[in-house]
Order: sequence, then C-alpha cells, then structure tokens
Amino acid sequence: MALGKVAIVGRPNVGKSSIFNWLAERRLSIVDDMAGVTRDRVTTLIEVEGRNRHADDVSDDWFFELIDTGGIGMVDRDDLENDVYKQIDVGFEEADILLFVVDLKDGIMPLDEHVAGRLRTLGKPVILVANKADNQNEADRAGEFIRLGLGEPVVVGVLHNRNRNGLLEAIQAVLPPALPEEKPVEAAMKIAVVGRPNSGKSTFINTLLQTERMIVSEIPGTTRDSVDVRFQLDNLEFMAIDTAGIRRKAKVRDSLDFYSIHRAERSIRRADVVLLFLDSMQEVTRLDKQIADTILQESKPCVLVANKWDLMPVEARADYMEYLQGQFRPMAFVPFAVITGQSGRNVKALIHLARNLYKQAHHRVSTGKLNRLIREIFDTHPPAMRSNRTPKLFFASQVAVAPPTIALVVNDPKLFDPNYMRYLLNAIRDRGLFFDIPMKIVLRKRTPGDPARKSQVEEDFAEDAVYAGDESKSGGEWSEIVIESRSSRPRNDEDEAAFVARWLSRDKLGPEDEAFDD
Repeated sequence: MALGKVAIVGRPNVGKSSIFNWLAERRLSIVDDMAGVTRDRVTTLIEVEGRNRHADDVSDDWFFELIDTGGIGMVDRDDLENDVYKQIDVGFEEADILLFVVDLKDGIMPLDEHVAGRLRTLGKPVILVANKADNQNEADRAGEFIRLGLGEPVVVGVLHNRNRNGLLEAIQAVLPPALPEEKPVEAAMKIAVVGRPNSGKSTFINTLLQTERMIVSEIPGTTRDSVDVRFQLDNLEFMAIDTAGIRRKAKVRDSLDFYSIHRAERSIRRADVVLLFLDSMQEVTRLDKQIADTILQESKPCVLVANKWDLMPVEARADYMEYLQGQFRPMAFVPFAVITGQSGRNVKALIHLARNLYKQAHHRVSTGKLNRLIREIFDTHPPAMRSNRTPKLFFASQVAVAPPTIALVVNDPKLFDPNYMRYLLNAIRDRGLFFDIPMKIVLRKRTPGDPARKSQVEEDFAEDAVYAGDESKSGGEWSEIVIESRSSRPRNDEDEAAFVARWLSRDKLGPEDEAFDD
C-alpha cells in the first residue's frame, strides 16, 4: 500500500497554508495577509499517533504526505499565474484526497463555486473544510456550504486550534493508512541549496529530479517557500531543500521577502550539507560572502557551486577559479564545484561530493590515533611560551561529530595563542583529517583524574578506543576557548585542472560510491 497524498486546495486567502502548518505542527509554508503567497507545491510528511499507542509501539501510527498548493484564481504580482496553475494541476493529479478549504467569514464566493465545480470533475474524494471558525456563531454558518455539493464541511479554526483531530479523523476515514513498515525511509542526507536570487537553484532541483518540480523564471525572487524535495540516487533516499534567493536588507520589499529569507537561513541549520550557488557570469558580491559566513557560523559542510559553467569562455575558466579562491579565502578548506544546472552537467557528481562531505562530518577518529597525530604536530612545531610559561598538552579526544569537535586537555587554555590554534587546524587537515569540512578545537584546563604524562595517553587509549568521559561532560565545561575553522588560513591556490581532477573525477571518490554515473 503506497503512502497516501492529501492536497490542500482552494481560492486565495482562505487559510490553506495556515492549515498546512497547523497539521504539520511546524511553520513550513509562508502565511501572509497578501493573497497568492504560495507558488510552488510545499510538501511534508504527517505522522499521526494511533489511539492505542503505548510506549515505543508504533504499529497503530499512520502516515500521509500533505501538499500545500497555490490559490486557484490568484493574481501574481510577477505574472507567474500560469506557472502556479501548472503546480496546482500536478497537485490535483498526485493527490489521493483533496482538502477543499473555504472561508466561513466570507461565506460562499463565486470563485468557491468555480473551484467546487472543477473538483467534482476529478473523480477524487473531496473533504470540504470550513476554516476560520473563531467562535460558535461563525461555526453555525458552515451549513450554507452544503450547497457546493461536496458534503457536510469539517469546521476548523486554526487560530484557536479548533477541531484538528476531527479533520485528521475525516482524512483517515477516506485515506487508508500506510502499513507500519511503509513509513518513508529517513533521508540519508539533507542538502540545502542556497544563494542569491537567479543563481539557478530551482533549475538545479528540476534537473536533479528530471521534472518541473519548482517554478523557474528570470524574475528574481520566484521561489518563496523553502521546499523539501525527496529524490533517490544509488538506492539511497536524499532530501534537497530549495530555498528563496537571499537578498540584501535594502532589497527586501515586504514581509514576504523577509519570511523567505528567514526560512532560507533556517534551512541552512536543518541541512547536513549546504550548496552555495554562484552565478559564474556575475561577480561575487558582499551578499555571497555574508551567506558563506552564515554557513560557517552554523558549522555546516559546504560546496561552493559555480553554476552556468557552459556560458564561461574556456580561456577564462582558470582565472575565474583563481578569482573565486581569492574571494572566499576564509573558506579555503571548502571544495569548489562547477556545474551546468540546465543541462545536468556534473549534477550527479556534485551530489556525490556532498555525500563525501557528509561522511567526513560524521567520521569519528579513535582517541589513540588522534593523540598520536596531535602529539606529532606539537613535537614538530610546539607552541611558544607566554608569560614565561610553557603550554602543555596532556591528551586529546574527539567529543562530537557534525561538526567534528576535538577537545584538548591542557595546563592552561590561556597559554595557547589563537594563531597557533589556527596552525593546528591546518596541520590536522594537512594530515588528511577533516580536510574539507568545518571543525572545532576546544581547550579545557586539566582537572584531577586526567592523564598527567605524555606516555599515559598511549597507555590509556588503544587504537579503536573512544574517551567516553569527554562525551558526558556538559557544554559549559568545554567552553573555555573554542577555535573554529572559519578563521583558518587559506591553502595554496589550485589551478582549474587540479580542481576538476580532485573534485569532479568519480575515480577519486572511493569504490563504494561509484554507482553515481552521469
């Protein structure tokens, strides 16, 4: 039995996106008083706990996919009505059930009758939902909607959380619940696609899915909501998050732009890997660097993606790569990728690279191996004395992943100069550890019970051991000094040929990942 799909439809400004967020119990779709806010189809998985559920027993739970659509009859300020209607039609075709939302405050409008007539021709189950029942007097008006010919309406009030369970029960009565084993597989990786407007983010998503999933237009700011899109490659489930183009504050026209940017920034926090899209035919701006800084502040693995590469003259490509490296010097460890989103060139290889970064971010190094590596670096280039005191390292351990966090227990964190810590980050990368992703080094003063001799590090920790004591410490105990990789010094520049050979050659990505073919 396939997972059921439920689409929310209706004319503009009846509260479709509010109901979508209400059922999802999260703010996913943008809600605004302006009509015609929603353009793309926004989807999410709804999990409903069974009435007889006990403890960890989920056998009585049921799931369905909820789809938010644009308003039928909307007038778009950027003349994108036809594109929105195509998205609505796809929602009609995909859905098993249609939630037809009407506004109790407005009563039956001519456009409601038009929508109802269209829904009757589809031959699919329709649940009439009378929204905005803020009080009993308004709820009593629901009877007049029976003349739409779609049955008795389910009366709800999102603002006052009225009758949510009743609506879910109405859906369950029509939609057979998915079997417990048919709960959608968790995405192996979440990829956020961010960048300035018109950098080709939605085109990339459509090429990846080989369908017109997102509205694409030359008009900047076409995408408003952050849209989660699931896709499969190499029998693995991935989630791509298409986001609105991030604008400068001076270019924010209204609350819609504000909410779009806010959701794009939130998508960065949700993602496992972030793809920062750049238009290769335009110069890097301060806004591009601000987006990159946001990604680094969230310590997310990132790929700088130069899109529209087919338009770049061949003789200028090497210079452009050198230009990008100079513009993003604080991100010297971040890999670059060149793609053509419209034709699909290097698109699958880019996903492959993102997966490689995900694996790095979740890699855990044994305590013994890490201590030998750190000790080698310290012996090769020891830190300088400060205030007539010698900085001493007692032991090291990886205490977290995503981002990888290395805790160093020392005699006094204040003796370690920030420049030396940046050198230490680069030295760790030069030895092949976490070389493409953000990482952190945390310093903590030694306490009683910590190893007191250099040799004790090797004695206490085997090659495959993990210092469990570090994991149990609270964040405050490790927060004396934190050195993040976003302050790292840049590496030497690479020419385009070396870059392409390193990042876009499938032979370099490992035998377990060779199933990705262009």
